[in-house]
Amino acid sequence: MVMSLDNLRGFALATSSSAFIGSSFVIKKIGLKKAGDVGVRAGSGGYSYLYEPLWWIGMVTMILGEVANFAAYAFAPAILVTPLGALSIIFSASTLHFE
Repeated sequence: MVMSLDNLRGFALATSSSAFIGSSFVIKKIGLKKAGDVGVRAGSGGYSYLYEPLWWIGMVTMILGEVANFAAYAFAPAILVTPLGALSIIFSASTLHFE
């Protein structure tokens, strides 16, 4: 079975989306920890994470992932794109060792 070029594009976008989203969780977590070391923790009502560049990098990474996921639906059917979203959990777990 040969996949069409559009399906391959959708597959690539969905896979990259999962990588961006999965990595963004870890990046933002590291940013939150760094911000909590120097200011009031977010869980305690603090906003010091807004001054942490690493947290913003994680946020931009997540936004890029969501845009790629949205674009993937334009090229491939939902039956192909939706299950690939679960890969973000695997990417998140595999990037935890960088923490």
